[in-house]
Amino acid sequence: MVDQHATHETKNLYYRLKNLARNESKILFGMQEATLQGLEGGHSPYILNRRHDGVEAWIYGVRLIQCEYLINTTSKNLNSDYMADQKYPDELCDVKRLTGSFPAIIGFDLYNLKPSELKTTNFLGRLAYERGEVISLVMHHNNPITGGSAWIDRDHGDYHKTVKRLLPGGDSNHKWNEILDKIAAWAHGFKDLHGKPIPVIFRFLHELNGGWFYWGLNNAVGNTVDELISLYRYTVVYLRDHKGVHQFLYAFSPDKFKDKNDYLKTYPGDSYVDILGTDYYFTDHWATKDNLQRSLRELVELAEARDKIPGLTETGYFNNKINDAPNFWNDHVLDVIKREKTTRRIAFIHAWTNQCWLELGHPKCLIWVPYKGHKGASSFVNNFYKDPITVFQDHVPNFYH
Repeated sequence: MVDQHATHETKNLYYRLKNLARNESKILFGMQEATLQGLEGGHSPYILNRRHDGVEAWIYGVRLIQCEYLINTTSKNLNSDYMADQKYPDELCDVKRLTGSFPAIIGFDLYNLKPSELKTTNFLGRLAYERGEVISLVMHHNNPITGGSAWIDRDHGDYHKTVKRLLPGGDSNHKWNEILDKIAAWAHGFKDLHGKPIPVIFRFLHELNGGWFYWGLNNAVGNTVDELISLYRYTVVYLRDHKGVHQFLYAFSPDKFKDKNDYLKTYPGDSYVDILGTDYYFTDHWATKDNLQRSLRELVELAEARDKIPGLTETGYFNNKINDAPNFWNDHVLDVIKREKTTRRIAFIHAWTNQCWLELGHPKCLIWVPYKGHKGASSFVNNFYKDPITVFQDHVPNFYH
């Protein structure tokens, strides 16, 4: 493990996830923000927003950044922590309403670390933990130097050499430290009902081999491989050793890769990584089923050689193509994984968020997982959820105690 002083529950999670991964007969299913937002529709006090395409998005409370496009809401609900303050149960979940079970893993996003957002993440995360689910965190934080978006095509500031400037010796290292201080403060407050820290998979700097984030490669930011590796290592050491965060499992999750050498290009080293993952979306002609199979085989081989946990950290069908591929989760994902014993030895599959937002003045919804009424709903229940290899919350093992 990366953290030799990890809490008892965190160590249990690590070893039990690793044992599950070595078991070719079980794979956890996870989903990002499964109890924070969705598309099936809901009821008060959830925020509802009906779209022209018939999708009715729902949101638990509402993140402040979303207020600009929500309609027919009351002023009290325009606080992202309203429902968490009221300790309102997380009863809405597209996956649960379809299958009868929550996902086995639930992902959250630290975003820009606003107190109201963190309060909601804390509350929903604790509820999920009490059900036995695994908690995963990513962070699409704005560029701390420019204040612009994490996506460079939406940032009009001077983001050149961002990562170098955030490292020790850079003029903005203090800004990265401030972010890490906030993460540590949140982690120290993320506890169960008995006051024990709740374990978390921390998947930061994800897709760092891609060109779309300010922490990416081969784009106008001009980051180098060494700089990215250094920032990853610095973050682990700062949180673990300087801030005393001992409930994190650290995940490394680049985007698609060509071969093992390509995967390891930005790898920070075995001392800094607990989970080896990859984000693999079906986006273009290169993203084929055969290529997914090859990627997962190599991922498992790399992880097992290092005594690590392999996982498919994000996957799905871009541009709502799941609407035209109702059997996607079987014929593109699960059936591919089941082709060979090696690819079966991943710990989990993780889907992204069912959500709606406003983009350039127009509403946009993204569908990653079927919900009640979606044309892929029946296939997801009967072929994916009911497959003996997939594990949802209703059959999740005891990972912690």
